[in-house]
Amino acid sequence: MCTLSLSTYQRGCKTVGGVEKIYIIDKGAREDSSVTLAVSAGAITIGGTGGTAYELYPSQNVSSFTQPRTDDNNAGTTYVTQTLEFTLHGYTAALVSLAEEIGKGRLEALVKMKNGTYFYAGYEANGLQSAGGDSGFTGASVGDQVGFTFTLTCESERSAPVAVYSEFETAFTINTPS
Repeated sequence: MCTLSLSTYQRGCKTVGGVEKIYIIDKGAREDSSVTLAVSAGAITIGGTGGTAYELYPSQNVSSFTQPRTDDNNAGTTYVTQTLEFTLHGYTAALVSLAEEIGKGRLEALVKMKNGTYFYAGYEANGLQSAGGDSGFTGASVGDQVGFTFTLTCESERSAPVAVYSEFETAFTINTPS
């Protein structure tokens, strides 16, 4: 038998959506470091030190995070598919290299929404993995977009938990774009 921990909810003030910033983490390297993750009641506690994260500023209004739930009552299972999609403008050697590395890896991501909320995706099982994208594109006309698109997904038992940035900043060395 399953015991539920239900709670109440009251709608808050209106807010904005969208992805402002993404911090990409190599899941294997994080597991080898002394950084620990513990999830309880929809929040993640980040402890330890020695992790490395890479700060990305995705293109405005083309990045998203979704996590639709799949319930199969016959099988008695439920899971969410976390999907992080983003675009990085430009075509440089650094972006070509980044696209190749993202395509090979098991990743985690701290995502900052435009309303200031942080959440941590890919912490369970195999982490976020590349599910496609475009490894460099340009449109047909002078005014068309140039860049790279990324789609990272993972299947998880739970929704991505809310995170506290100060804990993340303590646990990880954050490499920022120059």
